[in-house]
Amino acid sequence: MLGIRQQELFDLMDQNEFRSATYFSKQLNVSLKTVRNDIKKLDCALRKYGSKIESKPHYGYRLVIVDQEAFKNLLSEVNSKNTLADYDRNTYLLRLLLMRGDFIKIEDLCSQLYVSRTSITNSIRQIESILEQYSLSCIRKPSQGIRIEGEEFDIRRLLCYMLLKDNYLEGLIQQETEQYWLAHTIIELLNKYDLHLTEVALNSFINYVFVGINRMLSGKFVNLNLNVESFNAIGIKESSFSNELIETLENKYNITYTNDEKNYILLYLGGKQMAGGGYSIESDDNFIFNREIDQLSFDMIELIKTEFQINFPNNFELRMTLNRHLVPLDIRMRYGLPLTNPMIEEIKKNYSLAYDMAIRASSVLVNHYHRSLSEDEIGYLALIFALQLDKDSEEFLKKSNVLIVSNVTTSAMNLFKLKYEKIFSNTINHLYVSDLMGLRNFDFSLVDYVFTTLPLTVEVPKPIFEINSFMNDHDIQSIEEALWRAESNELRNFYTPKRFLTNISGDDKESVLKQICTIIEEQEDVSDDFYDLVMQREEYPHMMYNNMIAMPHPNRICSAYTFAYIAILKEPIIWNDEMVKVVLLSSPGSQDSRNRQRFYEITAKFALNKEAIQELIQNPTFSTFIELLGI
Repeated sequence: MLGIRQQELFDLMDQNEFRSATYFSKQLNVSLKTVRNDIKKLDCALRKYGSKIESKPHYGYRLVIVDQEAFKNLLSEVNSKNTLADYDRNTYLLRLLLMRGDFIKIEDLCSQLYVSRTSITNSIRQIESILEQYSLSCIRKPSQGIRIEGEEFDIRRLLCYMLLKDNYLEGLIQQETEQYWLAHTIIELLNKYDLHLTEVALNSFINYVFVGINRMLSGKFVNLNLNVESFNAIGIKESSFSNELIETLENKYNITYTNDEKNYILLYLGGKQMAGGGYSIESDDNFIFNREIDQLSFDMIELIKTEFQINFPNNFELRMTLNRHLVPLDIRMRYGLPLTNPMIEEIKKNYSLAYDMAIRASSVLVNHYHRSLSEDEIGYLALIFALQLDKDSEEFLKKSNVLIVSNVTTSAMNLFKLKYEKIFSNTINHLYVSDLMGLRNFDFSLVDYVFTTLPLTVEVPKPIFEINSFMNDHDIQSIEEALWRAESNELRNFYTPKRFLTNISGDDKESVLKQICTIIEEQEDVSDDFYDLVMQREEYPHMMYNNMIAMPHPNRICSAYTFAYIAILKEPIIWNDEMVKVVLLSSPGSQDSRNRQRFYEITAKFALNKEAIQELIQNPTFSTFIELLGI
């Protein structure tokens, strides 16, 4: 079998490419002499398995397979003994240290994971950043090794998170059998007490209880300093459910739940999610929203109204929905309880405006709790805003005012008007009718378009569409397409050739934004502090697109009209830990509320389209950009 360094060297070898001794030296952090000696040893070991190391002066070394069947035997041995074939090294190491509790020597870890001391040391450095998020630390003692120290509650938080995210805790106490029994027991009791959890929350709760059982069986008990009676989300049903569940578990595992362990169960129930919408369980009728929670909801809505200039018509409904969500979230935030969101990627993709709103609104919670929100939590907030946006969508849809010109009789004209109002009720707000004589005195400021059944001899300052007196399906489709094009034309006004920039370059986002904002201040009617407002918004989290694009914007309305500038940088730069080549700076206007949501949707859809971004980078022209936007 291969030794530790031989295994690492073998993993770095390539069949097609020669690699130098210097390459292996840097990768393994050892001297050139050590590399050459290890290559000789590896070559001897490989010859037993139908393979060898080929050496070529000035080129380096590569792997050569002579006997495929014999080489397969080697791979089979390596995979069967190599722990890293099944688990990521860092995750496996973290799990090992969390479950062990006492000190373990680095040498023993090297043997268990089949890696070098350098690799273990690097892994420990990486997991320390994870431990810090859970108020845990890695203690080192020269003669004893390393171990993880911290409060039992924090250790369980991390174990629960690992279990929820990666399912890495299998095999603790015949997990499949035990978790199946536990799930069946919990569901039975939930039904008994008429409590309802979402599937995600149910899975979280099962894992949460499961981790607690295993820690108690190992002699590890939590020490909590909290008063669960003050939790608004816990009612009589939750308490009764918890008491019977604990009694069942005590009998099953022959353990005794301390008061703190009982509160550990209730703590999770207080931070639960509602069935059917990502909120809390609907337990008793006395679900209480205290002033603190209501103020947080109010502040979140006001922040969104200020920054996105979106006035929710159903403000009270949104506020109450946020209140219901924030009651259990308050407990999760205070105690750092993990929450997963299996829909997070779909939410980002399909509700990008709502997700961006949630990111911004979450700053209210961050300031209040002094703790950052996970993207899972932000995703659930985004669903609330997305639902409200959909409900209020009609408020944002612009309906057109139309003048119909025809010389038919009054009765026929009224019939004509009624038919149009019925067919185009979703797109036409008000219909005016006139004959050719009345056209001369008509106030065209009242309408957006003119539909006519006959040639016009009077100059008309509005778009004109010729129609038939009696509509068929083709006419209806033509009118709908005309109205759609008209809407697209309005949206296209937000993007113009002068707002398409290809001469911007810089070393960082500050210099790039300064150049773009300088051009904007010269070409647009914006406030003098436009650049400062954009930079203030950059201090807060943004949605990460991972598509070589950044989408900055000011943190409040800066103009009466909406506009967007797009810059194709000469060279990509680092922007909030991402490589960026395209910058799309948007500024919503105070007088464009009806088109603003459509503007956000089209822009976000473009930003999420990796192929479209790459095509624009390859062909950086305004016509390409408009075509890719689909307007």
